[in-house]
Amino acid sequence: MITLMAAGCTDSEKPNNGGTPVASRPSAAASSMTFDEAYQQVPIDGVGDLKINWDLPQEADVDEVLAARRGLTHAYWRSEATDWTPIMTLAPFLFTERYYQQVLAGLGSSGAGDPLIGPIWVKLMGVEKLGPDQARVTFCTDIGWWHEASNTNPQIRKDRANLESLVVENVQTGDGERRWLADQRWNPDADRKAKYGADCTKWAQHQP
Repeated sequence: MITLMAAGCTDSEKPNNGGTPVASRPSAAASSMTFDEAYQQVPIDGVGDLKINWDLPQEADVDEVLAARRGLTHAYWRSEATDWTPIMTLAPFLFTERYYQQVLAGLGSSGAGDPLIGPIWVKLMGVEKLGPDQARVTFCTDIGWWHEASNTNPQIRKDRANLESLVVENVQTGDGERRWLADQRWNPDADRKAKYGADCTKWAQHQP
């Protein structure tokens, strides 16, 4: 069972405006695509030679987890794709304005030089409330068989159990609605190793 837990946030990039963060979404607002249409285009189970296998409890379909899953999928999708044009088109619908401008806006559309492919397995480890409109969603990702496309004889990674977290925020988007969007990604998330590390290592033993 996934339990929402209260926790502190030590991220130095956390907005410090004392109020509810509001995301200005000029790219999303200018698009004829709706948020729901954008969500449907996110390849949540992988795309091409990247397969994403999710291990989720039944109660994991809460908005915070869905937002984190979309953000995580977007990150691995970028690693697999040689053309980022369709990927970056969806980014304003998945991430806060701050994250989009600081991290994604300058990446362009050229894509990955040597794509990372192969199956990955992702398990939801926990959801921690950081405030009324912010949560930290932690995943264990088994990247043992994730490798460069140019590597025709990949060997299993020794450090395959990867703990990573996404901080998601409930913000007002350009269409006037409030939605959970990804705002930060901790990869790896060393702060969660003491809590989840042993379970993650034990779980991350998959075979393709």
